[in-house]
Amino acid sequence: MSKRPKIFILIILLYVLGYYGWIFTFPDSASLQIVGGSLFSIVGLLIALFYLKLAVSQANSKDRKFWSFIGLGTFFYLIAELIWFFSESVLNEDVSFPGSPDIFYILQALCLLYALIHKILKEAAIQQRISFLFDVMIILVVASTFSWHFLIAPILTTSVASMEALVVSLIYPIGDLGMLVAVSFLFFNLSTKDKNHSMYLIIVAVALQAIADSVYLYLIAQDTYITGSWIDPLFIVGMILLSFAGLQSNLDQKNIDSPEEIERLNVFQMLTPYGGVLILFVFMGFHSTNFDIVTMGSGLSILLVIIRQILIIFENHKLVRRYYHQAQILEMSEERYKSLFEYHPDPVYSTDLSGKFDSANTACTHLLGISKVDLIGQNSLRYVKDSHRKRVSQELKAVFNGMPRSYETVVQNVAGSALHVNITNVPIIVRNELVGIFGIGKDVTEARRIEQEIHYLAYHDALTGLFNRPAFEERLSGLIKHRPSKNDSNVSLFFMDLNQFKHVNDTLGHDVGDQLLKAVATRLKTFEDLFEMMARQGGDEFTLLLRDVATYEQLLHLADRLLTALQEPYQIDHHVITCPPSIGISCHPNDALTMLEMMKHADLAMYHAKQTKTGSYVFYSELQHMPL
Repeated sequence: MSKRPKIFILIILLYVLGYYGWIFTFPDSASLQIVGGSLFSIVGLLIALFYLKLAVSQANSKDRKFWSFIGLGTFFYLIAELIWFFSESVLNEDVSFPGSPDIFYILQALCLLYALIHKILKEAAIQQRISFLFDVMIILVVASTFSWHFLIAPILTTSVASMEALVVSLIYPIGDLGMLVAVSFLFFNLSTKDKNHSMYLIIVAVALQAIADSVYLYLIAQDTYITGSWIDPLFIVGMILLSFAGLQSNLDQKNIDSPEEIERLNVFQMLTPYGGVLILFVFMGFHSTNFDIVTMGSGLSILLVIIRQILIIFENHKLVRRYYHQAQILEMSEERYKSLFEYHPDPVYSTDLSGKFDSANTACTHLLGISKVDLIGQNSLRYVKDSHRKRVSQELKAVFNGMPRSYETVVQNVAGSALHVNITNVPIIVRNELVGIFGIGKDVTEARRIEQEIHYLAYHDALTGLFNRPAFEERLSGLIKHRPSKNDSNVSLFFMDLNQFKHVNDTLGHDVGDQLLKAVATRLKTFEDLFEMMARQGGDEFTLLLRDVATYEQLLHLADRLLTALQEPYQIDHHVITCPPSIGISCHPNDALTMLEMMKHADLAMYHAKQTKTGSYVFYSELQHMPL
């Protein structure tokens, strides 16, 4: 328990013990009873006003007006007590009934009643407000009727009481009853989370006021009421309870964590107004001197109407509960969809039939580099790369025909970055009618980059960047297999290695050897436009592929250029390295008919070229003494 409730309980106990201790300590001293009772009442109301001032300052905007009127009512109560104290203790005059204090007592009751009605109208649904107003009117009519019959009418016939006294005598019980009905309505109709400590304190406070008022009116009617009566503390304790309910309300608001649930139908609350009507009708029947068939028919009709109304209320409540549960299910389903949509790690979006975005999650806006507000309403094709738009449009046409589609395309975001995205589009069909397209994207840019890197490494030499042996052999086999049936169609293979490369590795180190291989590859790439393919076979061996050379002289000229370029010294790590190549050349179809034969013959020709240490090239056809 927090410090605030403990202090409040202590204040209530000390106040009640002190007030009743004063009453029972001086039972025979009227003057002390009057002075002590008035002072205790005034002090208690000042305590209540202090608490209410704190409650109003701490209340939220919804409750501030409620507690302000409770405070105003308490202030009117304090004025009434001050008038009473001044009249009895200073002027030594008896306070008449009704008197000027009653004006402020009535104002206090009206403020409390208005505050409760205001809270109901603010927090209850429209249907509940209408029901409440009619219930209150029925109960007040019944209460007024019985009050007039049992209280006012006897006084009129046996007393000389003034009309003002009769009206005041009627206002007090009706006001108390109205407050009881109001707090009962709040208790039975508000949601479960609103039934907190503050509400229970309000109910106890109003109940204490109603009990005290009833006893007060009875004592006034018997002409036995005096200031310092045992009922006086009940009025003040009720007001202190109301003031602390304001402070407790602020604590309850901070601790609300339970979900709102629909209340079960309260039979007592429902039957109270109708029960009052039935009691009034039965009472009328027993006191009627003219009980005939008309009276009986009227009573039976009223009974049937009430039963019918009760059955309708039960049925309506079932429908409300069913609607409430269906609404909860729908709300949960909607929240799940929103969570799946918004928190999906991949881009998710929807478009209308014209292809314009009408929703997109955070991942989608991050992918495109644009805010959700700016994205909505834009055409989705705007972000597809120009070269892919035609294909994407065809895919969307298939979706418009009701067929889900999955495809990969290239999306260009606001920053201009090209992103590979795998998209799944499904049609949105509502009541058998296509209303839009739902899309889920998967950014596969990194995956495609890795695939390209793997593909590159699978077909390229990691050191020089040239094609590797498997790629070269695959290309050479393809050229031979698919060679056009033309007499001038030919394929030439240059097979080369570097003279003195082993000596460079052994004397200068493998790092220098690797740099030499890179430098050779760089020179080879200057001939890239002339050759079909260049590759490193491994070690210091390289192969070059040439096709459709028109004449033998062109082949000789190209071999001379290549040899001259590779014979030039290399400047590597402050070393001048001369490492000329030996090149063997074989041709298809003259020298070989298969890929393996071409490789073998070119290698044999290269072996003969190595006899010249300064670098040379040899044609396999020269070894066989055959012209090209």
